Amino acid sequence: MTSALGERASVLVLGGASGLADDLEARLGADAPGGEDGEAVETHAADAAATDGSRLAGADVTVVADEAGLGRVRSADRVGSVVAFVDDPADRVATDPLVDAVARTPESLSETVSWLLARERRSVVRTDPTRTPSRIEQLNAGMTELAAVRSVDEAYRAAIAVAELVFPEYRAVVAVRDGEWVEPVVTSSGTPVEDCNRVRVGTGVAGQAVQTGDVSVAPNPTPESRYDTLLTVPVGEDVVFQLAADASDGADAFDDADRRLAELLGSHLEETLDRIDVTETLRAERDRLLALFTNVPDPAIAYDYTDGDPVVRQVNEAFEATFGYDPETVMGESIDDYIVPPEADAEAEELNEQLQRGENVRREVTRVTADGPRHFILHVIPIHLDAANAAGYAIYTDVTDRREREETLRRQNERLDEFASIVSHDLRNPLSVADGYVDLARETGDVDHLDRVADAIGRMDELVEDLLSLAREGRSVGETEPVSLAAVAREAWEGVDTDVATLTVESDATLKANRTRLRELFENVFRNSVEHGSASSRAEPDDSVEHGRDAPDEPLSVRVGAGTFEGGDGSSASGFYVEDDGVGLPEADRERVFESGFTTDESGTGLGLAISERIAEAHGWTVEATTGEDGGARFEFRTD
Repeated sequence: MTSALGERASVLVLGGASGLADDLEARLGADAPGGEDGEAVETHAADAAATDGSRLAGADVTVVADEAGLGRVRSADRVGSVVAFVDDPADRVATDPLVDAVARTPESLSETVSWLLARERRSVVRTDPTRTPSRIEQLNAGMTELAAVRSVDEAYRAAIAVAELVFPEYRAVVAVRDGEWVEPVVTSSGTPVEDCNRVRVGTGVAGQAVQTGDVSVAPNPTPESRYDTLLTVPVGEDVVFQLAADASDGADAFDDADRRLAELLGSHLEETLDRIDVTETLRAERDRLLALFTNVPDPAIAYDYTDGDPVVRQVNEAFEATFGYDPETVMGESIDDYIVPPEADAEAEELNEQLQRGENVRREVTRVTADGPRHFILHVIPIHLDAANAAGYAIYTDVTDRREREETLRRQNERLDEFASIVSHDLRNPLSVADGYVDLARETGDVDHLDRVADAIGRMDELVEDLLSLAREGRSVGETEPVSLAAVAREAWEGVDTDVATLTVESDATLKANRTRLRELFENVFRNSVEHGSASSRAEPDDSVEHGRDAPDEPLSVRVGAGTFEGGDGSSASGFYVEDDGVGLPEADRERVFESGFTTDESGTGLGLAISERIAEAHGWTVEATTGEDGGARFEFRTD
């Protein structure tokens, strides 16, 4: 790595696209610092895992393209300059402290390697120490310092320092365009910048060089100046390098060699300024991307695709807070293994296929957070669209609250539809009956017709009360507390006209519930059993033996207790049940008994069981209608 200018430099490429090393060597060629034979740089490609420490130590510059290459460099005892060849300047590889420079294209990579090699070469003149180095040797030696600078001001000063070595008999100045003026910024030692005149663009020797881009040797247009001849070399579009010859040197002060060397120095200065501009642009872009990534309020990850999986290379603080994983846990791992729920595996595979094709993705997904499953809008942006296996960024915007509001609104709309249906149908019938009998009473004067009106009004009152209850149960249950199953069931039984039916509480349990709502749940289920399960409501008296009752006129028996229930998938859940020994539920109706307005009794509202289901759902419970041990109706409420 300390080889002198003229010796072959060594560049080692770890990872990257196939042929990257050959392309880099071809681009460097004879223009690389260190010789003129076209073989100044040897470039080799190597597998990171198979590269030993001695090979790394012998490389002047090591190019890394991925985490594996960076890890191998980090483990080496000695290594030269390190260049990250990546698409994204905010990449974890690019931002690692070991990295000296970043390149995104093969062109910028060759330029970056070239100036790093020049910076590392300090022993540049390999001639007889008793012989004075030639001017071209001195210029080449100075290029080492010029290639190593990192700022524009340093580049200007380095160019003047080189000019003082190569052109000791002349005075040098670097001038820069500032709007309509060309301003001197750095001069040779002994010549203050203040003594140099600024000129307008298009006037004077320097102003014309900026405007035309032509090299010139011309008389100094300033008569009072001690320098009578100026060699002016434009550097890019806005910079001028100028040499001034003393009047004592005569009109032929600058020969062809002076001109060639000055143009070569100007060319190197231009390359250095371009390299600094590219480097600063990349650094600024990297810093902006890193700041945006770090400070975005939504969880975000930067990923690479490895073997078809999105592998995390960086996460922001919002990701840590939302999903509960620190960077060390997930970096280098497939993000799907940590936050995709099992039921969404197929969806994640489909999404990965899209991303691997380089498509931009925006969709709603469910992901597992530190607080459980939540809903997100996932926006994934590949760095290169339409490029296979492109790295990129994924941003998760939490929309769980919005989804819950939408679901609440949907349920409210469903209830409104139910209410409209019931109001338009069920209330219309008793209202028509009442209206008809009122007209009869008026026509005949027979007040007995008003009894039928009173019955119709009572029916409407019952419907309105049930409708209000159904609307109320669609809301949250409010505060809950530990309550006794047995105690609430007995309170509810006392509030229902049960005739001669009997209640048996077979076992007790403590439920976390709203006591008032739970009592209402029991009241509606009890009322349903009494009204639909009694012997008088059975269509066929002979069914009494089948359903476990010895005679159709025996009082109805209702039982309540805690229990554990088996699900269809083999799972079990605890809860409570209400069971009677009445006529039971026809199998065809079991799925419909909780629908608003569904009833098998012409005098029923069809709302009682619907209200009970709403109360259960508001508590987070589920209910299922089935057949009891004695053939009656059984309702199982699962509370966990």
